[in-house]
Amino acid sequence: MVNVLLLFGFLWMVVAAIIGFLLAKRHEMALVDLERIAATGNLAEYHRVNDIYKWNKTVHAHTFLFSVVTVTVGLVMERLNYSESTSNGLAITLMLSSIVWTLGGLLSNRALMVIGDITLLASIVMVAVGLSKVL
Repeated sequence: MVNVLLLFGFLWMVVAAIIGFLLAKRHEMALVDLERIAATGNLAEYHRVNDIYKWNKTVHAHTFLFSVVTVTVGLVMERLNYSESTSNGLAITLMLSSIVWTLGGLLSNRALMVIGDITLLASIVMVAVGLSKVL
């Protein structure tokens, strides 16, 4: 399962990079829109468009963060001395938390983001406990 976790982490980096490329493409359009809106003096619309762009950057960054955590855990997984079923559960949880949070972020669905965040945090705590036992 370690190899699957590592592969997933690197593939999820590709997903994050694609989100970044799409965001970069939108950047010029967002700047044009913001300039046009600023000329009209519509502050509420200006902030709405700006917040959407900033939110997409957050999704891009979080997607990369989840993939980096996944790869890092994959690299230390064998040191944890967890049973095979526990290690498999940890790996599956990390992969699902990445997917769930990214979908939640793209859809602006807070419930999905909370689920992704909590499962990521629980996984990190589990890794920290596992590492502390072998030090």
